[in-house]
Amino acid sequence: MTHLITCLRFVALVVVLNIIRYVVGGLVEGPLIFPALFGVMEENPSYFNSDFQTIDWVTSYLYNFAMWAIIVWIYYIARPVLSGSEIVRSLKIFGIAFLFFASVSFIYMNHYSHPKEFYLINVADALLMFLLVGLANGLLYPLLMPKGRTRGHVQAE
Repeated sequence: MTHLITCLRFVALVVVLNIIRYVVGGLVEGPLIFPALFGVMEENPSYFNSDFQTIDWVTSYLYNFAMWAIIVWIYYIARPVLSGSEIVRSLKIFGIAFLFFASVSFIYMNHYSHPKEFYLINVADALLMFLLVGLANGLLYPLLMPKGRTRGHVQAE
């Protein structure tokens, strides 16, 4: 029963992080990212699907949910051996995840003929969103996740 409660808390945390990502993140992206991103997309219509249907939005949100869930899961596993405050520990894991995301984006930028600016803008957007969600995770994790033992290790407090 304890594992079920932990899983439900985990899912709740990831749902809240996704809401923060889209609500707060959208407010940040609106003036800082979207004008440049949409400009590149409008200049290169053959590369981008500008006719998103409902299923495209659902798929996009599910991909994002999965990405944040995986990063929080890595944090859950690594947390007992990380040092620093909850926010610092969270940013360490989200920072590593961002570096992986950025490196994959740069690999695609190098291999495909899409406009390079698109990838650069996406990496800048990712930097802001990984920072935002990492910060939110550091603040919310202690409130939503159970205290005590994790994967056989005593959690650092």
